[in-house]
Amino acid sequence: MDFEIAARRLQQDQKSALARSRASRHARTASAKSKKEAQLARAKAERRLKEKKLESERNARIVDRIVRDVGRVERYLGVANVSPGKATVPAVAVATDKQSSLFANNIPLASGWTFTTATSIHGEGDKIALPPSILETITSSSNDLDPWGSGRNGRPIAFRIGILNPEYSFPSSDKMKALMENVTQQIISSEKNALSHQSSSMTEDFSNVSTNEGMDDSDDESDDSPIIEAYLDELSHRYLSYTHGTVVEFTQENECVGLPESIARALIQPNSHSLVGNALVGRQNDIPVRRTVDPASSAMANDNSKDANEANGDMDIDTHDNSAEEGSVSEKTPGHPAYGIFDVPALPIEITPINSLPPGKNCTFTPTASSVENGFYSLKDVKLVLEQSLMRTRATLSKGDVIRTWRRGVSFDLIVSSLSPAEYGAVSCVNTDLNVDIGPAEGEVDEAMAKYADHSSNGDKPEPKSMGSGRLLSEPSSQTKSKESASSAIAPIKTTELRPEPAENVTEGVCNIQIRGRTPSGSAAGRRRFDISTATMGDLFAFASQVCDELAPSSFRLVARFPRRVFGISSEGGNYGCFAADATLESAGIGQGQELFMVESV
Repeated sequence: MDFEIAARRLQQDQKSALARSRASRHARTASAKSKKEAQLARAKAERRLKEKKLESERNARIVDRIVRDVGRVERYLGVANVSPGKATVPAVAVATDKQSSLFANNIPLASGWTFTTATSIHGEGDKIALPPSILETITSSSNDLDPWGSGRNGRPIAFRIGILNPEYSFPSSDKMKALMENVTQQIISSEKNALSHQSSSMTEDFSNVSTNEGMDDSDDESDDSPIIEAYLDELSHRYLSYTHGTVVEFTQENECVGLPESIARALIQPNSHSLVGNALVGRQNDIPVRRTVDPASSAMANDNSKDANEANGDMDIDTHDNSAEEGSVSEKTPGHPAYGIFDVPALPIEITPINSLPPGKNCTFTPTASSVENGFYSLKDVKLVLEQSLMRTRATLSKGDVIRTWRRGVSFDLIVSSLSPAEYGAVSCVNTDLNVDIGPAEGEVDEAMAKYADHSSNGDKPEPKSMGSGRLLSEPSSQTKSKESASSAIAPIKTTELRPEPAENVTEGVCNIQIRGRTPSGSAAGRRRFDISTATMGDLFAFASQVCDELAPSSFRLVARFPRRVFGISSEGGNYGCFAADATLESAGIGQGQELFMVESV
């Protein structure tokens, strides 16, 4: 019995020992596997961290390259970032791709002043009006702006004027995205080259080496044309439309910018030649506008509304409707009809100062259909008309701008179709010799040319449209009388009989008058002394006629500048700037001293 009990115990002990051995073997196997898995997990995590760090450093180099490339273009133009701490991306714009997320907090484009309200101001050119606070900013010593053109180029500061796109995020243009992709590929290639030439001990210095290589590629300025094209393409997406101009005065209220009609038209109605021409394809460009309201008509409407309310005072009638609300809003429109009734943008406008617009060398104008119908191609001195108009009204030219010129009371609208230099799509007209060319008519203009040619061949030339004389500010202009009827009202003046000049030693009551004009043979100038108490306006115009090769006194007027004063003669007088031929110079406001008059055709 004892033997059997001992055998059973031995068998049990063997089974327990075998179980313990198997458990220990399984534990050792599981421990080795777990350790191997843990090592693999650690290596994978380290690899992910390394890749993440490498990607972060790569993205930083990409952002740095793009910022420096864009900054180089803006430095050449002299674009000033007057709001460096201001976010330029609207709140509704959300980064939807990897490229956009890189620049969520670092937009490389310079920011300008943003104005919420546009007002209408008078002017035929590109001169805008800004608040006095902007004058304080640009004249302060804390920035490098040159408002008066006292620097190396001698040209005053210009401004980029654009309507901000509320849905913009950087980058948005195809060319800028392609530039970023090209930069990314260059940096990745430099990383691979650096890794192939470095040992494992130099891994920590890898970022410095690759960064230096990236900087070497970025500093190569041998061909900046892709960067400039990408920069301009990006601007065409940042703005719904934009152009350039200069400032005429600092009289606006805060948050308001004054726009003349030409600038407002360029912003509201961009054409195929404009700086945002390519971006217009496939984009809704219906820019909301508002128009200046005549205060007299608004006051009359308010009086009528007040009378109606008083009449309904005893009745339970609700006269408050949406039209009344719209009327109350329209009464607060900026500007005044005296400056012209035209549409201005109702969206925020950004004004960015530019110190160094390139000087213009050549520009080409394309006439509009209305200009062709008005007889633009029949003008003999068209280049002279354009150059004089540019000299008087424009300090900048941008592609797509519509230039309005006048010739004897007739307006001609011309589109700026090309510029030289053409890199930036805008040039300065100050302190430069600008050659003007007329480009071929395009599109609908061809039909207008054919129509004008038919009228001319039949001897039935269409009458040009011109502005009327007397009208209410809120009413549209009407056509004036024909040139023949207008010239018949001018008194004929003899151009051969002039009063003798005062003695040389007489200075009291004597005005030394210089006349400058242009004749078919070239420039003309003359100087003569007049006794302001006895010499008449007829004598002055007779002298000017002699200077300009016997030009008919009824076909021109005399203009003094700074300030601008206009003198004409009429058989009746009484109109603004018109005097009777027998009126003395003193009664016309010409005093003793010196005067310079320019001959201007009417």
